[in-house]
Amino acid sequence: MTYEKAMEELESIVDKLSNEKLGIEESLTLYAQGIASAKNAMEALNEFKGKIELLNKDLTELDVALDENDDEDDD
Repeated sequence: MTYEKAMEELESIVDKLSNEKLGIEESLTLYAQGIASAKNAMEALNEFKGKIELLNKDLTELDVALDENDDEDDD
């Protein structure tokens, strides 16, 4: 599930819980769905975090390689 989809579901659930008169069973069901949506959103964010860390590592390695080339050119 995408982050955006998980957040849409979570927002819808929060809206229903906040603004509608619901029975305890329906409230509990929605609450459980909200927890699942929040978990999905967090998993998506963690995936993004991992991708960003890999990109930053690649950028750092590129920066180091460029610095090494500059040092060799100065000799």
